[in-house]
Amino acid sequence: MAGKTLGPRVDRLERVVQVIAEDQISLQKLIADLATETRKGFDRVAKQFTETDKRFAETDKRFAETDRRMRDTDERLRQTNERIDRLVIAIGELIRKQNGSRH
Repeated sequence: MAGKTLGPRVDRLERVVQVIAEDQISLQKLIADLATETRKGFDRVAKQFTETDKRFAETDKRFAETDRRMRDTDERLRQTNERIDRLVIAIGELIRKQNGSRH
């Protein structure tokens, strides 16, 4: 009788160990899948950061070019204003001389 009780107990213990082993294999596979997906996610984020950095660099270049153009435009406007001022002064002098010669 002792042999009969031991046999079913060993069988039951083997089934429990088998279930635990199968669960462990399933967990290992799940962990491996999660690790793979996590790596893929990190790779996607790294790629997005690279693309974002590239866009920022391009935007910085455009801002610098716009700034340079604005400075050039400001300088041309300043020169144009100086020319207009000189022209107005010259016209005023001409009118003053013409008015002075009439009297």
